[in-house]
Amino acid sequence: MVGYEGHRGWVNYLAVNPKIQRKGIAKQMMKEAERRLLKLGCPKLQVQVRTTNSGVIEFYQKLGYHIDDVVNIGKRLISDE
Repeated sequence: MVGYEGHRGWVNYLAVNPKIQRKGIAKQMMKEAERRLLKLGCPKLQVQVRTTNSGVIEFYQKLGYHIDDVVNIGKRLISDE
């Protein structure tokens, strides 16, 4: 799921079926997301990844993404339970 609120773009979810991972599909999806956001004039794309998900962090770093020095603050409005 990709969005743009006029200030920056966001990738909220990117998933590939585990049976077909490591075939370049996620990379293609990100390149297409970047292309579409750039077409809209989006200057920056943000991706949120859990700090414990080192494999995904490495994936994004290989695509040229960098870890920003920010704190993400959230509040659950509906419980997961």
